[in-house]
Amino acid sequence: MKQVATSMAVVLVLGALTISHGAGSALATGGSTVAGATPISKVIQLLQEMHTKGTQEKEAEATRFSAFDQWCQDQKRIKTDEINAGTMKIEKLTAQIEKDTAHINALTDRIEELEEDIGRWQKDTKSTSDVRAKEALDYKATAADYSESLAALDEALMVLKKKANKVAQAEALIQVQNLKLIPRVSKRALIAFLQQAQPAVEEMPDQQLFNEAPEAYGYEFQSGGVVDMLEKLKDEFAEKKYELDREELQAQHAFENIAQQLTDNIENAKHEVEKKTTLRAETQQAKAQKEGEKAQTEADRAEDQKYLDETTALCAQKSEDFASRSKLRADELDALKEAIDIMSGEEVSGAGDKHLPSLLSVASGKGASLAQLRSSSLGQLLQEKVSAFLAERAEKCNSRVLA
Repeated sequence: MKQVATSMAVVLVLGALTISHGAGSALATGGSTVAGATPISKVIQLLQEMHTKGTQEKEAEATRFSAFDQWCQDQKRIKTDEINAGTMKIEKLTAQIEKDTAHINALTDRIEELEEDIGRWQKDTKSTSDVRAKEALDYKATAADYSESLAALDEALMVLKKKANKVAQAEALIQVQNLKLIPRVSKRALIAFLQQAQPAVEEMPDQQLFNEAPEAYGYEFQSGGVVDMLEKLKDEFAEKKYELDREELQAQHAFENIAQQLTDNIENAKHEVEKKTTLRAETQQAKAQKEGEKAQTEADRAEDQKYLDETTALCAQKSEDFASRSKLRADELDALKEAIDIMSGEEVSGAGDKHLPSLLSVASGKGASLAQLRSSSLGQLLQEKVSAFLAERAEKCNSRVLA
């Protein structure tokens, strides 16, 4: 290995001599230039410049990669925070959408329930009104009958009490007898009186006038008994008419209360339906907005995740490439440092001292050119050894510079 390094140094010196014609002239004329700037020192200076430049480029690349790596970390942190914030926002929106959905369903159920109640109350209102109308018609008919009966009884009593002629009495009593509210027993008594079959009143109890027919119509009625009967009928009809009017008032009052309650229920239900329908529409609109916002957030999160994945992959590739290049540069610098050490060593310096005088002698005595010296057997051998050494180092560190 030491012999190869020495040969490498000699070949490098020959290369320097080939490149610099002025150096050849200096070697031919004497030693001041050789002592000041020999080919070996020029090669060492070249290698040192290469090492310095490589070191600077390595440090510059490390600085650039440090900034790039910081950018990668910042992007990962920023995008991770954005993704996490998007996830939290999506979860929050999902909960709000579920809440709005439940609220909408509850409002819909309540609206349907109220609409069903409204329909039922409207039917109840119609049914109640129909029943009340029928009751009112019945009341009017019955009240008219009682009013007619009372009027007829008043007329008959007035005629009987005035002791008018039989014709007037007969007309008044016939009118009473034709009334449909007059009991059948009373009608028979009136008929008997009209037929002048008038028994003694004391022989005919008053109750008999209302509940059962006389056993014998041959009795002669006195007008006083008929008057008593008619007055009792009048009192009875007046009492029934009073009860009828009272019941009608109560029925009308109850109907009005029910109708008012149903009307209030319908109005309140309609008002509540209107409010809940408006609220449902507002909730549906808010839900739609949240669903749109959720969809956009999901799209943004997916885009952020894609960017993060791509950035992570890029940063990982760049880190791998940087590590590879750093190792390559380090191997190149180590090779250059090793070459500098070899060139600066005693063996290479000694080889230069040994061969340079003979080379100078050949150059001055025979006038051989540097191209001829480089093609000599010694130069060819040394050049092949150095080339093999550099090729081995280039393959080992995968360096295009050394190759």
